[in-house]
Amino acid sequence: MPRRGVEDEPARWFLRLAYALDRKARKRDGTRLVPWDLDPVRLAPLETWAGIDEGIVLLGRLVRGMPRGFRRDWIEDHLPTLRALSRFVRGRMLPLPHQIRDFYGLPPKGAKEQELEDRREDIRRMLHVGADDGLRAAVANWEAAHRVDREAVLLRMDRYLQAARTGARRMFELPREESVRLVGVRDMRTHGYCWYTRDFQADIKINLRVPWTSPALRDMAAHEAYPGHHVHQATREWEYLHGDFPREAAVSMAFCPMGPVEEGLAENGMRFIHWDRTREDRLTILLNRLRWGTEVNLAWMVHKGEPRRELLRYAMHSGLVDAEQAVQDVGYATNRGWASYAFCYWFGTSLIQDKYESMDGDPAFFDALYWKPHTVRSLTRAFRRI
Repeated sequence: MPRRGVEDEPARWFLRLAYALDRKARKRDGTRLVPWDLDPVRLAPLETWAGIDEGIVLLGRLVRGMPRGFRRDWIEDHLPTLRALSRFVRGRMLPLPHQIRDFYGLPPKGAKEQELEDRREDIRRMLHVGADDGLRAAVANWEAAHRVDREAVLLRMDRYLQAARTGARRMFELPREESVRLVGVRDMRTHGYCWYTRDFQADIKINLRVPWTSPALRDMAAHEAYPGHHVHQATREWEYLHGDFPREAAVSMAFCPMGPVEEGLAENGMRFIHWDRTREDRLTILLNRLRWGTEVNLAWMVHKGEPRRELLRYAMHSGLVDAEQAVQDVGYATNRGWASYAFCYWFGTSLIQDKYESMDGDPAFFDALYWKPHTVRSLTRAFRRI
């Protein structure tokens, strides 16, 4: 299938700006601002910051001249992101509330403590724990009971990927040539990652240094691959090649209003393929929700200047984790560049779940959110109403 050229000036300037910011970020500290690109294209580079700033202004003028509709709305939603990234990459650190709003179009607020307490109460009932003091120990014992031997992690994960793929193919008519390759690595800072390339292929990388449990591997298979990031990117590529996907939207940026949609779909992946029926899977979903809520609140605590000992105490109490994991969670929250991304998981999960439940599993839901980027605008508006 031949790839498309750049049809018009708005697309040309959007791509030039995305590529220029990505090059600047990689040169500065190795950060990839364009992790996925369905159709890389050579364009005249923007080498200077003055050229980038002028390009953002020009893109804004071009957008105002476009006919009203999805495409104009999509680029307009990304203009605050481009402006914020222009400041961010050159070292002008944005405060947390500005990152949340300008990068992702999300409301700059944390998780309600009552919701987190409700999730802890749900976990307490499932594990038959009476006193609050014993809840963290009960979760640790449950996770230890489901621990997977390190030498068996890849074999177990491969099995879950195959099962998740079967479940996803009941939802979608995926391209026949679609597939993923499982890769174990030991030098990752994260638990796992979907490295989507093109032609419906992706590498699913998982960190072999992590002490995995079998429910966590099931969650990883659904989140990163089926029906999560791999399926989302594969259906985006299909829509790009065969449908009406906008040319500029072939680029997926690390910081942008699509983040809550992408992470919300992935975080709900287990529900979509009905991996929410067993006690283990339900507990995994509850713990994920609780821990992302804890993470966004940790980010707010860092923003407000709370002492480290209080951050660690809160991480252990709220997220039901041990001291070692609390150190990692606090480390994420203190990363002034990435801490705001946790809000994509927190808000994206709840909004996608609400949409899914309101449609009662209607197949049109999956057609809309996976295949049709037109829904991004309505989701962005919903976030803003929050």
